[in-house]
Amino acid sequence: MVTAIIIDDEEHARLTLKRKLEDYCPEVEIIGMAGSADEGAELLAEQNPDLLLLDIAMPGQSGFELLERLREKKDLSFEIIFVTGFDNYAIDAISFCAIGYLLKPIQTEALIRSVHNAVARVRERRASERNRQLLENLRTPGRQSNKIGLPTDEGLDFVAIREIIRCEGQQKLTRIYLSDREVVSSYNIGEFVRLLEPYGFYQIHRSHLVNLNRIRKYNRDGIVIMDDGSTAPVSKRRRTDFLQKLNRVSP
Repeated sequence: MVTAIIIDDEEHARLTLKRKLEDYCPEVEIIGMAGSADEGAELLAEQNPDLLLLDIAMPGQSGFELLERLREKKDLSFEIIFVTGFDNYAIDAISFCAIGYLLKPIQTEALIRSVHNAVARVRERRASERNRQLLENLRTPGRQSNKIGLPTDEGLDFVAIREIIRCEGQQKLTRIYLSDREVVSSYNIGEFVRLLEPYGFYQIHRSHLVNLNRIRKYNRDGIVIMDDGSTAPVSKRRRTDFLQKLNRVSP
């Protein structure tokens, strides 16, 4: 059995989520609920849940601010599923660290999927690393010094974004070329396009995503040469836009 705590400022949202978990996720036991960050901090000081279902936008203190506050006092070793009514940059920060989230109103299938993934991660016991990296990324949005958790067969491989030279889609997998090695991720290329484009990456071809800061040369025949010597093609329909993006990259 996985123990869980719900923190949400809306009583109706708390009770609805609790009922859905009881009906569709029998492996989860709710051991407490709180209606604010202050109440949540007190509850978490008393309890040590496996899973925290946390609302992001709450009066007084947000869910992220609560985690910052908790980090100073206890190990963030619990899994988190964020609950939010909006989709913004924070969702990308959450996705970077392979942490679950649910958009309100919560859909049953999405809840079951998120809880299933969280329960699997509880068994991995790597929550502290993901939660710590999430807070670091939220402090510096858009910087290539941030880290991303790359899902691999062995778990999560956290690497600095600036170390990613390029990504190449291979069927449903993605081969990621780093400064010192290659990693094969279970994410498809489309997921990396969504996550990395705000960080100075550009999809030059349906199967190729490159770090604009790691390009050494662009040939007129439509080939980019990266600073590790590897090459990738630029599709004809994307060349004009690519050159405009490249010209805007800071030297």
